[in-house]
Amino acid sequence: MASKLQIGDLVWAKMKSFPAWPGKIIEAKPEIKKPKKDKLHHCIYFFGSENYAWLPHEQVHAYIGNKEKFLLRSRVPKGFKEAIDAIEDAIKEMPEEDRLKAEDLPSIDEELAQIFSDSASADEQSIKLNNSIDSPPSDKTDKPKKKKRPRESAGNGDEGNEVSPKKTPKVNKNKATSAGDSTGKKKIKPVKSLTPSEKILKRAKKTVGSSPSSNIFSALSPKKSFSPKIKDRKIPELKVESDLGYDPNLGAPGQPLSTASGTQLEDEEISKNAVKSVIPTPMRIGFLGLGIMGQGMVMNLLRSGHEVTVWNRTAQKCRDFVKAGALKGSSPCEVVQQCDITFCCVADTTAVKDIVFGSQGVLRGIASGKCFVEMSTIDEETVQDVAEAIQARGGVYLEAPVVGSRVPALEGQLTILASGDRKLFDDCFSCFEAIGKKSLYLGSDPGAATRMKLIINMVMGSVVASLSEGMAMAEKVGLDLEDVAEVLSLGSLCCPTIVHKSQAILNQKYDPHFPLQHQQKDLRLALQLGDKVEQPLYIAAAANELYKKARRLGYGESDISAVFRAASN
Repeated sequence: MASKLQIGDLVWAKMKSFPAWPGKIIEAKPEIKKPKKDKLHHCIYFFGSENYAWLPHEQVHAYIGNKEKFLLRSRVPKGFKEAIDAIEDAIKEMPEEDRLKAEDLPSIDEELAQIFSDSASADEQSIKLNNSIDSPPSDKTDKPKKKKRPRESAGNGDEGNEVSPKKTPKVNKNKATSAGDSTGKKKIKPVKSLTPSEKILKRAKKTVGSSPSSNIFSALSPKKSFSPKIKDRKIPELKVESDLGYDPNLGAPGQPLSTASGTQLEDEEISKNAVKSVIPTPMRIGFLGLGIMGQGMVMNLLRSGHEVTVWNRTAQKCRDFVKAGALKGSSPCEVVQQCDITFCCVADTTAVKDIVFGSQGVLRGIASGKCFVEMSTIDEETVQDVAEAIQARGGVYLEAPVVGSRVPALEGQLTILASGDRKLFDDCFSCFEAIGKKSLYLGSDPGAATRMKLIINMVMGSVVASLSEGMAMAEKVGLDLEDVAEVLSLGSLCCPTIVHKSQAILNQKYDPHFPLQHQQKDLRLALQLGDKVEQPLYIAAAANELYKKARRLGYGESDISAVFRAASN
């Protein structure tokens, strides 16, 4: 079968440690290393995850004809349903001639049946390859020629008659013979009845329904799912990367498994994550900052029914959220004045200071009873300065940095670390339920949550740096990085960070689930915290230097897994 495949064909592709995944054979990408092995390989584009990989031909099978064999019914990994929707959309967009050509590719079962056809008659073979054939056995005594496509009809069936999707098209032997030429070969005639591909499309329409929305805000409706067309989205696809709690056995191939990030869930569980049963607080919520993390959090606040007013330094980012039901503030000061609780999640200390202490900043809008929740990862001194300034004006302060990256933010699966005013923590209950899977109150001391977050990110940064050095050395000593990634996923070192980032390194795909420059910033802040309490941090200090090198090489805005480029350079 693999020898019949060519560029442009839709396929099932099976990578090590992954289930068969919908994909497409494409032209070789120059940035993807070609395999050194002599056997035939195909360059595969994976639907849903938008990743690429070289796969041996025996691990690639035609999509049409093998759907029932590879389609997962249970233990469905994150991103699989979106990948199926994407490949079905691709089938719809194919010219009918190409769809019919795809139908000519036999399935695995059909090929095996053809190999062993000598042990059975042609009629018996037809029965094996077709679940139901309605036409009676032919009275013709001559043994008919083998057909590579037993399900194919001559196209002269009764017009307007629909065949059940569970049955393959009826083979009319008499009409097939009459349509042949003197050599016995069948001529292609215009098809009047439904073709097999049209029936597949009919089933796809019943499954998928109307074409999926290209905007992530379709997720605000419980009946809609995320669009698989990532390029049309304002926010990257809900693929799956979480820095905590992931079963590595499932996920989209070639992507940080979570997809990346994500938790392994059944269909029902995925639905539960998509739409949580949260009773929204009647308080008015403000949100400052619509970056990688803020976008996902605001989306989940809106989807759970909260009234949200948003502001971002780049006002254009607010448009889609306003269309989805959010209100728009003209400045941080205005948002604080209009809302009861205002959240802030921005990139770094400088951004926090500008938003809080600026001329139209948070402090200008703070009055007695106004609540402010700082979710950014910044240094402890700035946290305490902001807390004192808010409280001096009669406001209430809570810090609540989050553990997780882009996709957990989209999925509402973050871990919230909070410290500060306990009553405000309780008032934020419905908001934390909407954006996270767990919220922890670490005490009334402003700074406790920041210290916890810096230590967590310091450990993660050190682990990814060590992983990158290990894979860089493996490459130089001649080991196959795919084998290295598989071994890591099977042993005691298996954890979400190792699995996700080894896959990203393997595929040289560094989409920013957690930007490298932010990781380096957190390492720097952790080292400062260590200096303050005179705690030696040898490994973190070395890892910090590696991330600094990666930033100098231009990978600051890439994912933290791009630190591999610094280790291998």
